[in-house]
Amino acid sequence: MEELLLKKRIAELRKRAEFSFQTEFTDFLNLSEIEASKTMLSGSNYMFYGGIADAERRMLCIAPEQVTISPEMFPICGIRIIPKNIKFAEEFSHRDVLGSVLGLGLERAVIGDIYVKGKEAYVLCAEHIADFLVGQLLQIRHTNVVCKIAQAEETEFTKEFQVIQRTVSANRIDAVAAAAFGVSRSSAVAAISGGKGFINGREITSPSVIVKEQDIISFRGYGKVKLKEIGGLTKKGRIAVVLERYK
Repeated sequence: MEELLLKKRIAELRKRAEFSFQTEFTDFLNLSEIEASKTMLSGSNYMFYGGIADAERRMLCIAPEQVTISPEMFPICGIRIIPKNIKFAEEFSHRDVLGSVLGLGLERAVIGDIYVKGKEAYVLCAEHIADFLVGQLLQIRHTNVVCKIAQAEETEFTKEFQVIQRTVSANRIDAVAAAAFGVSRSSAVAAISGGKGFINGREITSPSVIVKEQDIISFRGYGKVKLKEIGGLTKKGRIAVVLERYK
């Protein structure tokens, strides 16, 4: 969703919530869209939620002031995907699952996070397309599959991370990215200059941008990490950081 259209949409939802006393939901938003949305929500009663704790793609709920928003209100379903015959099944990748789902003619905005574990997968989706997905998603790559609706939070599927502990000279994006991806600081700067660096889905243009706890950093060709924790200074005056690198 382009940022201008997104802001127009959110303005409409705010108006309905505040003047028509309706509770409104967007489709799933990516990290960049979530950050853009926050700039328009001051004073509103709102919540972002993706169907499972720490989901990256999330819906936005805007509600009248007197409404208490809870995760159970969000129109999100979980779809469990298993092979018909586990013995002859292939292992899935995130790209395999997403490609098969979008190949049914669905828009990306109605699909939330996708979790893959070996020969099984779990897809979060908008409630109104859940039955369609269950009935129509019959194959991933060369593997015939069966889908069933599950409660979004009732899953053992989680994102898998490699925990990385490093020290950096500053919590600037070039220093943190170099530590996270095991490259030189000059290589990180070059990637940023080449338009390959992103924080929370938004492109960064300066290597001096400060990274905060919980920010998600992605560099094309290198991968994606979350800055989980910024610690204190070491004896050498460097900053201790804990990163979670997406597997």
